Amino acid sequence: MTLEHTENYRPISLLPILSKVLERCVFFNIKDHLFQLIQKLQHRFISGKSCVTNLLEVLDYIGSELDNGGQVDAIYLDLSKAFDKVSHSRLKQKLRMAGFGGNLIQWFDSCLTNRQQRVTVLGATSATLPLTSGIPQGSILGPVLFALHVNDLPDAVKFSQVAMFADDTKLFSTIKTKNDCEQTTDRN
Repeated sequence: MTLEHTENYRPISLLPILSKVLERCVFFNIKDHLFQLIQKLQHRFISGKSCVTNLLEVLDYIGSELDNGGQVDAIYLDLSKAFDKVSHSRLKQKLRMAGFGGNLIQWFDSCLTNRQQRVTVLGATSATLPLTSGIPQGSILGPVLFALHVNDLPDAVKFSQVAMFADDTKLFSTIKTKNDCEQTTDRN
């Protein structure tokens, strides 16, 4: 990583301790409901799931297909700066669809909107700019909110298997004929 490439720097929100305490209280009150909504295909931010469980499930599938003489084609997706691009309005809509409302939605709105950021590198600080999208990285609720935000991504995939680890997504399908390859590409 070189200092000349600003895209190599990740924004981390410096959040007051009091806001983190409040976030933790909210998290403990809503986590069970949120975790029930998150698809089993997601292996990040979920208790009992990890990078290892993600890899084991995919390797088990691929190994079974190879043992049966099949071939598996895979596509790997990684959303660039995924946490920073979360639409606040879309996330609030997903929270409403998840059954949250009233004061809790207003609280989420106040946590997400009217935020600003600046960057300091080698003692030089940029101008402060408003944040119009994104989830504060370093927050307590950020990871589970992101998981909820990308939760419907697998629903758009009809003819492939899906495995997710945060914003990293694998699409993979068994290919037995050339026609399978063409149809899988066209159908997804």
